[in-house]
Amino acid sequence: MGQIQSLSDFVSMVRRRFWLMSFVVLLGTLGSIYWALGQKKTFEATAVAQIEAPTIADSGARAGATTSIEQRLRLLEQQLMARDNLLAIIKKFGLYSATPMSQSQKVNTLRSSARLMQITDPNAGWGAARTPTGMLITVSDTDPEIAALLANEFLQGLLDLNNRRQSAAASEQLSFFRAEQEQVEADIAALEQRIAIFKELNGPYLPAGIAAQRDELTELRSTLLALDQSLIELEASGTRIRTSVIERQRGLINEQQELIRSRIAEIEEGIARAPEVERQFNLLEREQEQLKAQFTAITQRATSAEMSQALESQNQFERIEVLETALVPENPISGSRKKKVIMGFLASGLLALGLAFILEIMRPVIRTREHLERQLNVKAVVAIPRIETPRTKGRKKLIRVAMIVGLLALIPLLYGVLRDGMGGLTGLLQRRSAS
Repeated sequence: MGQIQSLSDFVSMVRRRFWLMSFVVLLGTLGSIYWALGQKKTFEATAVAQIEAPTIADSGARAGATTSIEQRLRLLEQQLMARDNLLAIIKKFGLYSATPMSQSQKVNTLRSSARLMQITDPNAGWGAARTPTGMLITVSDTDPEIAALLANEFLQGLLDLNNRRQSAAASEQLSFFRAEQEQVEADIAALEQRIAIFKELNGPYLPAGIAAQRDELTELRSTLLALDQSLIELEASGTRIRTSVIERQRGLINEQQELIRSRIAEIEEGIARAPEVERQFNLLEREQEQLKAQFTAITQRATSAEMSQALESQNQFERIEVLETALVPENPISGSRKKKVIMGFLASGLLALGLAFILEIMRPVIRTREHLERQLNVKAVVAIPRIETPRTKGRKKLIRVAMIVGLLALIPLLYGVLRDGMGGLTGLLQRRSAS
């Protein structure tokens, strides 16, 4: 610390550098006042929306409710903060009309001034699903009335978007399931027509027809065997019957045998084709069963969608309601100007002390007997006091009086700066309120 090694040395340094330190403190304080007056006050308004549970529970239509609520709130937040919606709000209230900002800058300014935050239960256990119970909408602006107006506008926009989204979702869901129901009905009718044609063309080869053909095949084989026995008996009785009669009867028996064999071949061919025909028929039946099951599921979903639409039309659905509207804030959230000036004053004082210490270190002059004994380790025999002439005393006194007068003259100037700054800020607020 050089020459500053005791309290008396510190007091002596302050006395020597008093006017310099006072000048630094004064400049720092004036700068702090100018900076504090240039800072705009920021006000914050908050609106709260509450999510009300449905009066009538619809478990079929509201499966996964927690996820849908959270996702729905995020989608609504994205829609609120969309560029077109923010531009509509800026145009509606004439925001930032006095500033030379572009549309993108205005949108970014409004988007950064608004915050939307979901409200969840803070007492939910670890790992438990945190179901949103509301939405907190906070808007900050230099005008308290504009901040409250924007917060309420965002709140109303949230309610309107939610109502439109729920109504549109219920209607679109019902329309979709009805269209699917009609499509599946048409597919079932077309498939039934295909099955009817298939049965008509392949009836003998289906299981019921094959059973009848197997019975017929057994009878035909029995008949063929009986004809063979008749032919043998005819050959054995050739000595008693004329040859022409025998030939005629043999021809008849052979024709019957050919017809029976041809029919047996047809039946056997049909039996051989039966597995493939049955496989194709089973495919058609399986497709029909799948369409019927699909039709049943779609009918159930359509009924559930119709119930959801009925609940929505009667306002019995899960909905977002206004819990608290935004009020005009009375106190700004930005720091007080007085505190900023006081902090600037203290910082200027520290800067002045630091500057004084630096000057003392840069000029290590021995000024007192104690300095001499401490630096040279010798005892002073005599100390000659500093003798100032009347002219020197008069000059110093004149300088001090001039600096005091200057400081006193700066006080009205400081008061004028404060008065003008507060008056300009009040006029700005009045102009915004009038607009």
